[in-house]
Amino acid sequence: MGRACSTCLVIALIAFNVLFLLIGAAILCFAIYCYVDATIQSAISQSGYGDKVQNLLYGLIGLGSLTIIVSIFGCCGAYHESACLLGTYFTCLVIMFGVELAVGALCLVFRNETETRINKALENVIMSFSDTSIPGNNGMTSSYRDLIQRVIQCCGIYGVDDYPGPNIPASCCIPGRAGCPSKLAAFTVGCKQVTNELVRQKFLTALALIMSVPLVKAVGQNSTAFICAAATRPTLDGTVKWAVAKKPRCVCVMDKQFTGCLCCGLY
Repeated sequence: MGRACSTCLVIALIAFNVLFLLIGAAILCFAIYCYVDATIQSAISQSGYGDKVQNLLYGLIGLGSLTIIVSIFGCCGAYHESACLLGTYFTCLVIMFGVELAVGALCLVFRNETETRINKALENVIMSFSDTSIPGNNGMTSSYRDLIQRVIQCCGIYGVDDYPGPNIPASCCIPGRAGCPSKLAAFTVGCKQVTNELVRQKFLTALALIMSVPLVKAVGQNSTAFICAAATRPTLDGTVKWAVAKKPRCVCVMDKQFTGCLCCGLY
């Protein structure tokens, strides 16, 4: 029964780490994409918080890379039931747990300041829209203005009337609505109002997701501690017996002064 329980925990821990490896890869790819994409970099430069956002991207790149490395430690440690790898993995989890918990707590304590800065950065980007920059066709453009209008479904800074004349950018058009690029087929709400509402409504949801990550990792820590304890069992004579009967790789030395074997590990 004990061995069956240990095997289930090994499988669960491997699956847990594969999931976190994919999450780490997604974070890393997202951060690198934001760092190299000209449209996003243009929006960042207009936000008024360019240096802070760039530092945030560096932090996300580091977080994604660290998550991938730690997940590999966890997978290998669980598969081989290596006390050394599992111990390293557990230590990394504890450190990441503390850092993420601290970040979530700071965001909660300084919620108003955080919301204000996010709103201000988005407003700076939106206020840099050019009223006269209207595409000559209905195609998708590469400007950050059109990217924002398309994603959050808004038009202009304060509304569709920000654009002079009867026509609007294609990114203002409601998907599937006939008559584009006429203003009759456009989103009527301005991007400034939409971003303020989004930040206010989604901030707590984002904070809850941030705080849930350490809780999930706490489950991984408990599983790791159990597997690590099961990986080595002290016998009556004080030696250590591996819980899984795998063949060790050993190097044997025999000469006049010493005769013995050094077991390097289990494979």
